[in-house]
Amino acid sequence: MKKALQITTLGSMVAIDLEFDSLEKLQSAVGGWVQAIGLSDTMSMWCNEEGKMMSLPHNPFGQALWEKSYGRTDYIVGDVVITGGVDDEGETISLTDEQIIHITKVVAEVSEFISPRIVVM
Repeated sequence: MKKALQITTLGSMVAIDLEFDSLEKLQSAVGGWVQAIGLSDTMSMWCNEEGKMMSLPHNPFGQALWEKSYGRTDYIVGDVVITGGVDDEGETISLTDEQIIHITKVVAEVSEFISPRIVVM
């Protein structure tokens, strides 16, 4: 199994197996043509290549992952897919369990920050 995680603009995470038909699965998950962004040597984020032109909604979860690598230098929109890096032949590799835990923590931190809080006085 080649593990990947789709993160929607609302913070839902969906496990995806990219073992077979990976391009089609990536395109389906982001809603169009895909663009790979290296977050590190061991992790990539896949976005809709035309997401900004299509005015897709902001993805604060993908944004947080981007900013951990590059700071506030871009604006991430639409649903994204996170995969491992690439092997020596340029093939996308699976996320490790440690990477999945890291991504889950980032999504939880952002969710806590953006979730409305009701204060009763």
